[in-house]
Amino acid sequence: MRNRAGTYWYHPHPHGRTGPQVYGGLAGFFLVSDEEEKAAGLPSGEYDIPLVIQARAFDNDNQLVYTTGHMMERVTGFLGNRILVNGNPDFILPVATRAYRLRLLNGSNSRIYKLAWQDGRPLTVIGTDGGLLEKPVHRSYVMLGVGERIELWADFGRYPVGTETALVSLPFDTGMMGRGMMGGGRVLPNGSGLPIFRIRVNRKEKETVSLPERLSTIERYKPEDTVNLRYPRTFHLLMRHMAWTINGRTFRMEEVANDEKVRMDSLEIWEFINEGGGMGMMGMMNMPHPIHLHGKQFQVLERRGVTHSGYVDEGWKDTVLLMPGERIRLLVRFEDYPGLFLYHCHNLEHEDMGMMRNYLVDNGNYEKEMKL
Repeated sequence: MRNRAGTYWYHPHPHGRTGPQVYGGLAGFFLVSDEEEKAAGLPSGEYDIPLVIQARAFDNDNQLVYTTGHMMERVTGFLGNRILVNGNPDFILPVATRAYRLRLLNGSNSRIYKLAWQDGRPLTVIGTDGGLLEKPVHRSYVMLGVGERIELWADFGRYPVGTETALVSLPFDTGMMGRGMMGGGRVLPNGSGLPIFRIRVNRKEKETVSLPERLSTIERYKPEDTVNLRYPRTFHLLMRHMAWTINGRTFRMEEVANDEKVRMDSLEIWEFINEGGGMGMMGMMNMPHPIHLHGKQFQVLERRGVTHSGYVDEGWKDTVLLMPGERIRLLVRFEDYPGLFLYHCHNLEHEDMGMMRNYLVDNGNYEKEMKL
């Protein structure tokens, strides 16, 4: 296991069927630990809690409903109208008067969350999908795209027993029209404000841990060490002919374009640009896209056109959220393994509609293709 310590997850990946299979329950956590994480002295055992957030919908017989089959539901992605945490609606987390490590995964199909504490105190973030940060960071809210994870240091020591508070998703503008119009009342628009789960302080305990000043060591990549500093690879995210595409292409099982071939043991800059939907008469404007690379962790070099301040880009990442009009540059080192890997939008319906491609890592020299 070469992964850094951190919060990871797994799910099936059949082309065109990922959305319904993950929605049906084929997904789960796996947690990786190492000596560096142990040395940080974080809450452990019953005080280290994985929490998967999933949007669902139910029919009158209390059975799960996926989509109505309407094309627009696929275009926006499945949103649902109920939030489940660890498979439970109206989830309540009982806690003691001490610190916890909360590992949050957005395991929804397409819903994005703007996470915040109900009482307005800042979130203390200690990790992301790439594992522990170098040091804790504080945010008034955190944007969590599909597939992203954050780890929170949550200290309930100042709350009297009997106190209730909550983690909520604040309302935000997704930059799209026509959101959530389909589904006969079974759809709550993306960007709606909603409760995620409640927290109930039910017992008093003496605190045994404190927030570390330093969590891990991260080797920082340098842009000047990349092989394509002057010619970053660019990936445009847009809709064409009622399909979600990357650089105008949709997924083909073993297809790799020339600009998707990467030399082994190289460091590159990859730039993703959220162009938006462009659906004209159908009224659909731009949409968010959470982008995920298989087989790689990367570092965020810069964002442009940022519409939200709640990103946590300080550490390693494997998934990043791009709101409409945003672009992001990533530093990615291709080492360890040659072969075919996927990169895709983690809105599962977008992925199923074609917003997924292969990239190839081998011993070829592809700098020439990058300059084309």
